[in-house]
Amino acid sequence: MKKQILTVSAVCLLAACSGFKPDYTVTDASESSKPFWTTQSKTAKIDSSSERKTNRYYVANAVAPEERTCLRSAEANATRKIAAEVAQEIAAQFEEARKATGETADIKMKDKLQQIVDTNLHGVVVAETYWEKRSYQKQLGAAKDYVGYKCDVAVKIKKSALIEALEMYKAKTIRGLSEKDKKDVNAAVDNYVAELKSED
Repeated sequence: MKKQILTVSAVCLLAACSGFKPDYTVTDASESSKPFWTTQSKTAKIDSSSERKTNRYYVANAVAPEERTCLRSAEANATRKIAAEVAQEIAAQFEEARKATGETADIKMKDKLQQIVDTNLHGVVVAETYWEKRSYQKQLGAAKDYVGYKCDVAVKIKKSALIEALEMYKAKTIRGLSEKDKKDVNAAVDNYVAELKSED
């Protein structure tokens, strides 16, 4: 019985999604159609294969009432994405090291990591931008009639700059840690740096 209810719910949800209609119309855009790079898995294709080997690529979006604010917000979101990915990788390796010894990792560590990596990031370059001017309309289902922008920004960062940010993170963070934590954090950062270098 439970399976039947879940199946019916899933079918209803799919039916509702397939009939989805936006609550806005696009009145202007920076390009005639949405570019391929706005999908994360395709972002790296904006560069040649040799260039791709030395960079990491990220894409993010934002919504704002003004084009300039929208583009800046999307760029900031993409930069935060870099820090979040790096923090996630290091935290996962740190956690693995802790599990091997039967200990647990500090839950707040990932957030601290992301904050410090974000602060030390430099060399992030805006590679592509795309914006749409949208007219949201009550008659299409919007909460009210208004005009706003939806923006996508692709950024890239040299792997060497990422490695530098990680080394700065190590130098700043290690001082306040216990001997055990120092060893595990060092190992986690070194492993991630080795992975970055092996991608070349």
